[in-house]
Amino acid sequence: MKLTAATHNHTTLCDGKNTPQEMAQAALEAGFTDFGFSGHSYAPFDAETSIEQEEQYIRTLRSLQKEYEGRMRIAVGMESDYFAPVKNRAALDYIIASVHYLYDEKTQQYYQIDASREKLKRCIDEMFGGDGYAAVREYYRLVAAHVQREKPEIVGHFDLIVKNNADGCFFDESSAEYRSAALAALDVCAQENAVIEVNTGGIYRGYRRDPYPAAFLLRAMKERGMRVTVNADAHCTAAISFLFDEMLELLRETGFRTVTVLEDGKFVEKPL
Repeated sequence: MKLTAATHNHTTLCDGKNTPQEMAQAALEAGFTDFGFSGHSYAPFDAETSIEQEEQYIRTLRSLQKEYEGRMRIAVGMESDYFAPVKNRAALDYIIASVHYLYDEKTQQYYQIDASREKLKRCIDEMFGGDGYAAVREYYRLVAAHVQREKPEIVGHFDLIVKNNADGCFFDESSAEYRSAALAALDVCAQENAVIEVNTGGIYRGYRRDPYPAAFLLRAMKERGMRVTVNADAHCTAAISFLFDEMLELLRETGFRTVTVLEDGKFVEKPL
């Protein structure tokens, strides 16, 4: 099969490099039938990369939806962070639940764990006394809690905590301590029947060699009978369908027989 839909895409309305119009046109030219926008929900502590005017965001994209009617179906979603839930979910077609920040209640400080290696180190040092595994446990606790609270259509970049840990400088991703925390959160996602995305954004931007989630998590998802979708977490037109064919092949090799896709406003299962 060939994927002709994607749901995790950003624009200049948040931290993307291209306008909604440019992203939609690129998707249309790439042969997409369905294209979803997922701007970052408003985080007052990170206003530069999130959307303060949610209603205006929705109006802008609903207008674009009408403009493309009959050529490509556009869906209006948001990427909702644990600490920045959407204001009006009923006005959206879907949400992607993600965790980008950890919060220190003692100092009332938010740490963006995917911003840079230096910022992740600062988070681990200041919030967890240098204990990378404590940061891992808190991250996955939030992932599980987010899914339980929001019941999202999609879970975004499930193991984003590894983004700036490519050489294992903060924790060993193959260790039992790390994997037990990740699998505990995955079990919660399975109980909630959540769809996990295979996300190629970290590869495109040069942080990782492999997609989110890691291979051991994909295998665990298959064992648990979980559903999976594919996204590029695109922040520019060139990334819209990055490595989609390769990810479908990876899913086949892992044993998956179907992939969840957005089709005419609904999330449906398609055979691989």
